[in-house]
Amino acid sequence: MYPGNKRKKLWKEEKERLLKMTLEDRRKEYLREHVPLKDIPTWMEEMKSKNQSDDENTKEALQVKKSLSEKVSLYRGDITLLEIDAIVNAGK
Repeated sequence: MYPGNKRKKLWKEEKERLLKMTLEDRRKEYLREHVPLKDIPTWMEEMKSKNQSDDENTKEALQVKKSLSEKVSLYRGDITLLEIDAIVNAGK
């Protein structure tokens, strides 16, 4: 077996092992603290908390982008600590 094929097989085995684990079991294997998704406010939640005094403009902005703002979160910090499935970096 070529070295690349061996690595591919090992990766697939590890993926299967992780998929079979419960969340609690996976957390036991973490080497340091983590940030669960539930602790990161969505864009909408963040907008609401920042603009409580400017209520009228907030309602208009939320209606236009409601579906997107309920799904997207902005995070500032060490992304390697996030307990999430995907990260999107929209850098130019």
